[in-house]
Amino acid sequence: INTVAFPLEFRFEIDLHSGTLFFVNPLVVASCNISAKVHLAKILLIGYHQEYLNTSFGSSLTEESYVHVWDVVQNIWFVGFFLGIWLSPVLNDRLGRKTGLLIANSTNFIAAIIQFVGVWQYLPVLLIIGRAIASVVTAVAFQAVILYLQESPPTSKRGSASYCSEVVFAAMCVVGMMLGTDELLGKNLPWLLAVNILPCAISILIVLLVPETPKFLLIRKKDRESAEAAIRFHHGQDVDVDSVVEELLQEADEDSHSAHSFKDFLVIAKEPHLRKIVILGASAMQITVSFWGAIYNSTQFMMDLNCSNFVATWSSTIMATIYFIGTLIGSQLIDRLGRRTLLLPCSLVSIVCWTAFTLSFYLQKSSDGWKYMGIAALMCFGIVYGCGIGAIAWFISAELAPQRYRSLIQSVCYTINTIILVAMTFALLPLYTSSVGPSTFLILYCAPSLLCLIYLTWQLPETKGRPTHEILNDLKISSGSLSSSRVVPSPSVDNTQSIKF
Repeated sequence: INTVAFPLEFRFEIDLHSGTLFFVNPLVVASCNISAKVHLAKILLIGYHQEYLNTSFGSSLTEESYVHVWDVVQNIWFVGFFLGIWLSPVLNDRLGRKTGLLIANSTNFIAAIIQFVGVWQYLPVLLIIGRAIASVVTAVAFQAVILYLQESPPTSKRGSASYCSEVVFAAMCVVGMMLGTDELLGKNLPWLLAVNILPCAISILIVLLVPETPKFLLIRKKDRESAEAAIRFHHGQDVDVDSVVEELLQEADEDSHSAHSFKDFLVIAKEPHLRKIVILGASAMQITVSFWGAIYNSTQFMMDLNCSNFVATWSSTIMATIYFIGTLIGSQLIDRLGRRTLLLPCSLVSIVCWTAFTLSFYLQKSSDGWKYMGIAALMCFGIVYGCGIGAIAWFISAELAPQRYRSLIQSVCYTINTIILVAMTFALLPLYTSSVGPSTFLILYCAPSLLCLIYLTWQLPETKGRPTHEILNDLKISSGSLSSSRVVPSPSVDNTQSIKF
């Protein structure tokens, strides 16, 4: 179900015969994309998605031009992703999570074929078109799967179920990196892209077999019969359906079945507890920004630490493997320890890791052995990010938000994160190669993450094993008080209090 893609490191090579500069031969991999399905809080791996940028220029590039072109190439994905974010409320809320996911996966299948044909027939325009299409529908599918994993499983399994997408994402990062090496498919671009077509097709068939989420059917569609059937599918045939339905209805409000409108944006901006959810979600996502810097540029950073090309490349691959192991650990701990217990300490350790990585650049100048501190710092970052940051940051806004505003709040949080991510990623290499140097990591990653961590420590409620209406009640209380006319109604919450932020 989950479809995520991102470009990774590649290098420029010059064709000495034609004098043309090509994007070829990845240091790690171009990009990967994953699909997964939840059934009774367990995940089935569907496949992965490889994207390879292979375009040409009529002349060579200066070092400065290289930096700027590389910035554009690695961030262009987020342009389409940004557009797709705002398709999500339209498709996933109006048509349903399943329909939105089915449309996204079907379109991604077409995009995979277009990209394959583009490389196979040496038509870069098709490659660009396919990449653009995939980036848009990827955002829709990514948000759809988070909603699916939040709304389908039992409350006690909600955390581990939501980790499924992160586990598969990490696994496909490793698979993508391995297949992108020269020893496997790195020198055979058509096959590298063709590998993705079959999993995309399988993902369509699997989504057809999965029912809509019980919450959407019951609260938005008012279809109790279908909701009960979906509950039996996702929770098991022996589940007490009536008690599950009663719990779901606690989250319903008088407007939860109506279509979204522009007024919903005003409500989110006006209501303190909804506004607070956006701030909490955006703060959690801010801590994930440094991950993309590591994924995009870790090989280059290692080489700047005086590591050999072999060590630098395999250090990046090992970091991705450790990240995958971290997601497996986190998926087992999330419903035992809770969100705060994992997110907050792991976020603090990630800041320490980037600080140590920064120091290793300066210490390495006096003794080459300090470069191993930098390698160890990135390895440690990989496991703490996988264990307690990545998955939680992406699903926490959906877990906090009420049904009516869940998809919209999710889109707002993702939009804020995407804008910040693109800005920081564009700024990373120019600052890093300037007089600022490695201190760029402290400025772009450590300082903002520390501020967000302080706010999360202060305001983030624990959500482990708690129904949404109870979480919302806590948020309303912590936001202060407001006149009853401004409180979003909930059958289980006393709406006579007023709220302020």
